[in-house]
Amino acid sequence: MRIFLITLAVLGLLFIAIGTTMSFSSSGTLVNTGELGSGVGYFLAISMGIFGTILSLIGGLISRPKYLWIGLIIIGIVYIASFYGYFAPSSGGYPNNLSPNKIIVILVLILLPGLVCLGEGIFLLKYNKRVKNRLS
Repeated sequence: MRIFLITLAVLGLLFIAIGTTMSFSSSGTLVNTGELGSGVGYFLAISMGIFGTILSLIGGLISRPKYLWIGLIIIGIVYIASFYGYFAPSSGGYPNNLSPNKIIVILVLILLPGLVCLGEGIFLLKYNKRVKNRLS
């Protein structure tokens, strides 16, 4: 059962990593051309990020693998960084011609899976240190 949960957590990280590649592609298009294009890359990144985060939460918090925290912290940072197109100036200026409410919703969708991965990674790091100190 433990191996299944670890596999589930790693599969969640893989989903998030695939989504970040699509988000980096959309961000590059947005910065270089000033146009979003179809915007499917961001949608897929957010969808895969949420799904992958749920999988990594289920598998990671129940099985608590020893080195999963490294992948969680790295993928959380990379996921957040992959949406740089919304914040970097493009060739046509800043693309933020959205209403403040839409910007807040976008920020929550962007940051939530990445921050959850970061939080879970820090939790697993602290948990592994506590277990190691108890066993010593």
